[in-house]
Amino acid sequence: MTALSGRDAKLIHDLAKAILTEPEPVRVWPLLMERLTTDLPADLAVLVDLDWDVGTGHALTGKPDWLHQAPLDALINAHMRVHPLLRHYAHTADRTPLTLDEVADDRWWKSEAYRAGKCAIGIDRQLALPLSAGAGQVRGVIMSRSGHGFSDRDLEYAELARSLLDTVSAHEGVMLSLPRLGDPAEYGITPREMAVLALLNRGLTAYAIGSRLQIAEKTVVKHKENLYKKLRAHDRVTALNKARAAGLISSEPPAD
Repeated sequence: MTALSGRDAKLIHDLAKAILTEPEPVRVWPLLMERLTTDLPADLAVLVDLDWDVGTGHALTGKPDWLHQAPLDALINAHMRVHPLLRHYAHTADRTPLTLDEVADDRWWKSEAYRAGKCAIGIDRQLALPLSAGAGQVRGVIMSRSGHGFSDRDLEYAELARSLLDTVSAHEGVMLSLPRLGDPAEYGITPREMAVLALLNRGLTAYAIGSRLQIAEKTVVKHKENLYKKLRAHDRVTALNKARAAGLISSEPPAD
């Protein structure tokens, strides 16, 4: 492995500093997902925790925020056993960051699993940062980028970042406090309603939401009524608090 450039060395230093100085452990992993997507860069990063023997798994947290709208758990549970990277780490002791291109063959790119992921979250090229896990478990960060693959420089950065993340992962108390990404489908919330919910979380009015989504204000009001009913809330504040607790939206309103 070649030495990192000055820029990349600073990125790793800043990543370590972010881990050490974050006063609230529950915020560490969402912060790291955001940093990883910026530093590589990548379109998205998801921390996954799988019970390979049972065949179930969860997306614990991820960035960007729109991932909260995606049915990640459903994708994982339906296709985890055929995903080339997950299969590789499940059946080997290898903990080297690898790209999907390194382990996938033509069957993957033609598979239903690939098409489902592409449709739901736009996955194309992927890079995995595998973390230490118990027997029969797979844990790691899956990063995705559209249009072009990951370079040797990306893999060098990923290896150093993986070591830092593995240290965090070793502290089970932090891992157990991670917020799971909520699945809107569990509440019957549609993608359009999720878009409205996200903008409500930003403090926008029904008129402003309608302008942003290019729909009528009365349609926004109807979506709000549906959200209140599905979240069993009678007002905006209660609905947003319940949505945050369920992991459907950020715990703090994102800045525009």
